[in-house]
Amino acid sequence: MSDYERPSRPWLRTWARVLIGGLLIAALAGTATATLALNKIEKIAHNIFPEANRIRVAKGVVAPLYEGRPQTILLIGSDKRIGSKDAFDRQDPPHSDTLLLVRLDPKQGQTSVLSIPRDLLVHIEHHGQVFYPEKINAAYTIGSEDGKTGGAKLAAETIEKLLKIKLNGIVDVTFKGFIDVVDALGCVYVNIDHRYWHTSSELPGENYSSIHLASGYQKLCYENALSYVRYRHTDSDFVRVARQQDFIRQLREQVSLDNLLGRIEHVSKVVGKAVISTFRPSQLIELTKLIAFSQKKPLRQVKFQFSSDNTEIEGGDYVTATEENIRETVHEFLSSGEKVKPEGASASHPTSHRASHKASHHAGHSAHGKKRGKSSAPPPSAVGLYPTSESFRTDAVRMATNVPFPVVFPSLQTGASIPVEVHRYKLKDRQGHLRHGFIEVFQQSPIGGYYDVEGITWPNAPLISHASQTENIGKRHYILVDDGPHIHVIAWREGKDLYWVNNTLLEELTNAQMIYIAQSAKPFK
Repeated sequence: MSDYERPSRPWLRTWARVLIGGLLIAALAGTATATLALNKIEKIAHNIFPEANRIRVAKGVVAPLYEGRPQTILLIGSDKRIGSKDAFDRQDPPHSDTLLLVRLDPKQGQTSVLSIPRDLLVHIEHHGQVFYPEKINAAYTIGSEDGKTGGAKLAAETIEKLLKIKLNGIVDVTFKGFIDVVDALGCVYVNIDHRYWHTSSELPGENYSSIHLASGYQKLCYENALSYVRYRHTDSDFVRVARQQDFIRQLREQVSLDNLLGRIEHVSKVVGKAVISTFRPSQLIELTKLIAFSQKKPLRQVKFQFSSDNTEIEGGDYVTATEENIRETVHEFLSSGEKVKPEGASASHPTSHRASHKASHHAGHSAHGKKRGKSSAPPPSAVGLYPTSESFRTDAVRMATNVPFPVVFPSLQTGASIPVEVHRYKLKDRQGHLRHGFIEVFQQSPIGGYYDVEGITWPNAPLISHASQTENIGKRHYILVDDGPHIHVIAWREGKDLYWVNNTLLEELTNAQMIYIAQSAKPFK
């Protein structure tokens, strides 16, 4: 069994409008151009990149696209609300809730994603004036004084000066655009890690957006999708970014040629209205070549290195990063990243991960039939696992009586986790067939750290449609969905039922813990 390890990866009001712009280009055209006539492609290109929505930047800010070379695209999630019915929204200066760099690298066969903390302390230069101290998301607001595309331009210039990375394109997607695009695509199946439940009121601290989502695998549409990715009130910025990235990863994996070809003109028009960008219609083919390959590759999440996430300067709280932090972040973003190690390779991880590496290494050898004494593998406690709460088991047994397929329950949980809830649920698949499921939720950390054990009567759910590899461990055949070098989902089938362990959004469980918990999940006798 290979060992995957990497550090955990890491908004004003509406984080929702994230990666949609750039990645949807692939969904709309990357898989479809080979089957469409050239005149059709040209029409679609003008739909996606209308001249009226082009960002015109100063010479040198954006480099041309060169075929076959790595390309770096800045994706901005902004909250421009020019057409809002609310006067305050129309007059309120726009903000960039999300600044995300996506690097498409055909030679290395990967797509790397780097989220820039919105509260990062920077100098912002605009028309000869230097703004300091400022958070990096202020660049968009300051630049917006120059018009529709000014915010995106200043944000791009600020990022290039900070990171010394040359951009090949900029995509800016709005609040309304996000809802419209999800609507056009027909919704997304998402694994909701825990219960999100709040009804807005006028009480202080309670007047944020309502959200009503139960935990479990489900189909998110329109406002539900928006409220999920924009949720910000009991999480950190890093958790919100991770949730957002997880949503986009699942969206990307569920958009296919089959469900787009009949609606591609409509969807392309929706995207064209939702985004503004530096791209011209003539660049669509080159972009689709770049992005089409990424459809089958995992998104590698790169963590932004920082020295403090709570530095107080002149009454404001900032994320601060040293020059060395910046260099390390850029190096990791531009490099190939940590690869999956072959079985038996020596660990190159920090001391805190050696036990987990050893555990998963032994698990892999036992999977291939090599006999070892009981003492050869470390006990679960060596990787921070202990017997699951008996009271939680009682709750799961009670739930299982109303679930029409075998419920599995893990006999191991992490020492830091607290059992939170168990419940059953129903959903309809893409063909409208009713599916049954259950979820057992554990809270690993106080802020956003929930991992789940689940099952569903849908053996080919989209959750595993882009699994990276499979492994035989013991008597089970496991399906691994990774996020670069770290396991995000480990799944297995029992007959026509699918079961899995889902890591926290920040991937706080080690690979060894994920494997051990999956192995310990057994049906009630």
